Parts: sequence; structure tokens; C-alpha cells
Amino acid sequence: MWVLLLAVGCVRSGEDTGAGDTDLPAPAADGNVPLGDPNNFTYEGVLDAPSFPLAERTDGTLDWSALRTDLRCNALDPVADIDNASLLNFPYLTEEEVELGLSDDNLDQADLRVYLSHEPGDATQVSLSEMAFFGTDSDIELQFAAGTGTWLVLLTTGTEIAVGARMLAFLAPTVGETATTASVTDGCPVLDFSADLSSLTHAPVLRDGPWLLDWSALTRDGHGGGFEPTRVDGLMVARFDLALDDLEANFLDLEALAAETWRYTLTSGTHIDLGAATGPSDPFPGFTDEGVWALALTCSTCPNPAPLFLTIVDPA
Repeated sequence: MWVLLLAVGCVRSGEDTGAGDTDLPAPAADGNVPLGDPNNFTYEGVLDAPSFPLAERTDGTLDWSALRTDLRCNALDPVADIDNASLLNFPYLTEEEVELGLSDDNLDQADLRVYLSHEPGDATQVSLSEMAFFGTDSDIELQFAAGTGTWLVLLTTGTEIAVGARMLAFLAPTVGETATTASVTDGCPVLDFSADLSSLTHAPVLRDGPWLLDWSALTRDGHGGGFEPTRVDGLMVARFDLALDDLEANFLDLEALAAETWRYTLTSGTHIDLGAATGPSDPFPGFTDEGVWALALTCSTCPNPAPLFLTIVDPA
């Protein structure tokens, strides 16, 4: 239930980057660029969020005043960077099942019983009783009891539901526990991930266009789930001045690492003319021999911190 926006990239023709398929067909003369499962990257993420036993049926407190790093190990200001704190209850799932569901992007709305939130302003803590369901007060002190399932806290930048998460933790109502405060201090150990950009089949494209992208044949997303075209709401193309292994190691910071990016907002369909993407120069001017390039299909509201599709493209 978090979104970490990512960028995209490609390799210069003939350059050895360690990618899986270097014997590529020539780009189609008409500019058609079919994208399929062999072109897609793979991503695995493992969550290990802290869990805080708290006294049940009491007005507990979440404190993030000492939080200085987020899920990606990036520096965080607990006042300026946290705009919303939310509390979610999954009555039939364990903490491990919630972590796995978040990692695999397979949690359903039916799994969720309670959603409460609070915008803290300049505060760095919130009591459970301050959280509300879209402005409606809750009887959270009565609901927060042992045996009621898993309670997940999200701290986010921005106020859109489940988007922009910087930290997550579990609150565990426990019989006999006296502690009433959960102090969240470090997001760096929470997310462990690996990304493979080297084993995919490069997508051949014309250096100067046209570029008629078609992803209607995709069946799997980058993190192993079924590909749903209706979830795609953005396309990105970017150039990087880094090697593939560096991009893999810093995968969740790709957007910040890109030397140049071009974007296109999608509302429907599985085709696009890349020339419509906007960025440092409009329209997209074409590929160059500089750096590594890639292409991604993104979902700004999906819970997994990875694009649905990302490939290395090979201009010729």
C-alpha cells in the first residue's frame, strides 16, 4: 500500500551491458515496438516492519519524532515529510501475511475492515483517538483489542490514500501489555529488494522514430503478478549515466538518478506514440548514444514500489 515513483531507461546499440539478449532483431521499419513478457524486468521485495505490542482497548500513541530515514534509507524530516498518518486493520490476516500481500501486490479491499487517518501538521505524534474515517470519529479504543487481526500504520508524504508511504509499522493490541506508545525510529531496515534489469530481452527501437509502442501482449508485471492494462496510468522514458548493475542496486531511486526523463499520462488503451511524451525538450526528440535508456509503464496508485513494466531499449 505504498507507491515510490520510479523512472525508466535503454542501452546504446552494440554496447555490452550484460543484458540477457544481445542478438536482437532490427527495429520494425514502420516504428512498431511490441512489448512482451520477455522484455520485462523482475523485482522482489521483502518487508520486515517493526511491531509494537501496546495495551489493548486504550488510546495508544504513535510517535515518529525520532524517524530520520524512510523505507528506501533516504533522509527524512519527521515534520516536513510526513503529511498523513493512517491506521488500517486486516481482521483475518497475520502481520506476515500483510507484509507478503504488500510485497506481492495482492491485498484486496475485502481484506480491510478499518481505515482511519490523521493529518498531523507540524506534530510528530498522533493518538489513536485522533484518527478518523474521513472526518468521522471512531470508537477505536473499543476496537483496538487482542484477537482483532493485524493493525498497520502508514506514514506518508502527501494525503492520497496509501500513496507516498515513507514508513510502516504494526501496532499489536496485547493482553496484559502496559505500554501505550509506539516510537518509530528507523525505516532503513524495513524493505529489502532486488531488481534484475540484466536478464531481460532488450526492445529494439528506431533511433529517430517513429515509436509506436504496443503492450497488449503483456501477461505478467515485473513483480510476478498478472498484468492488468487498466492499472497503467503513466509512461516514462529516461536516460541514465550509470551502468546496469548500479541501476539495479539503486532501483528504488531511479527517478532521482535519471539524467533526463520524458513522461506521458495514460487514461486507457495499450498503445502510444512515444513522440507525445513530454520532458526537457518537447516532443521527445529521440534516442542518443549517451548512457543507458529505459522505458517503463507505471501505476501511481498501486501498492507495490515498482513499475508494472520496465525494459531496456536498444536504438538503431
